[in-house]
Amino acid sequence: MGVAVLMYHHILPESGFIASSVSEFLAQMKFLADNGYKTLTSSEFLAYKKGEFAPPKKSVFITFDDGWRDNFYYAYPILKQFNLNATIFLVTQWIEKSSEQNALKKAEFTPLHHAQAKQQAPQNPASLFLNWDEVAKMSELCNFHSHTHGHTDGYFGDLPFEADLELCKNTIKNRLDFDDTHLCWPRGKFDDEKLKIAKNLGYEIFYTTERGANLADKNLDYIKRIAVKNGAFWLKKSLFIYQNEFISKIYAKLKG
Repeated sequence: MGVAVLMYHHILPESGFIASSVSEFLAQMKFLADNGYKTLTSSEFLAYKKGEFAPPKKSVFITFDDGWRDNFYYAYPILKQFNLNATIFLVTQWIEKSSEQNALKKAEFTPLHHAQAKQQAPQNPASLFLNWDEVAKMSELCNFHSHTHGHTDGYFGDLPFEADLELCKNTIKNRLDFDDTHLCWPRGKFDDEKLKIAKNLGYEIFYTTERGANLADKNLDYIKRIAVKNGAFWLKKSLFIYQNEFISKIYAKLKG
């Protein structure tokens, strides 16, 4: 049996592109809690992949990408309601800019869909991205790891890949006081050279956007994740598929 890794971005009042609705997310988390699923921490998932930890048969790893502020306002209260763990991959430059702006003038949270959020991000980061105070509050249930410093979006300028990633790692160290070894690739894109650079900087486990089952096979270079959509029934079906390597391979062939 494998462990399914769920990939979320936004949680918003209404669903949309890379966004689950609050009602969908609530139904999914209630399903996990009601059915006795263990939500793994990032360290537990890493130990599982290394073959050093055997989680319960009903286990799942919940991840969020980017560090959108809606995660604090909409996702975190639901996680707390059911006492579920999650991991959030932070674009550290975005969190830095949000925190700087919020320190000057407390920013109101603005729940925007992704296209609108991308347009507003350079001017209003504090309304859209988590700040370090919110990260600290969420750390009761959430682990935080690297998603590069700038995500190659150029909201606040771009750096060469190695400099960007080194700055991300140093920011995590300075702000959260640990040496990060988990890296989520922006949009799932990487190549052998980037992987080599990341490993030289001390990263150990790497997360993609490709669907599939994750086994305790000691392969840390290519963690597969499932982009979440719809509600609890979709989640139940997906966990059945992606907890089993054989079934997931047949499903992938059928889907083309």
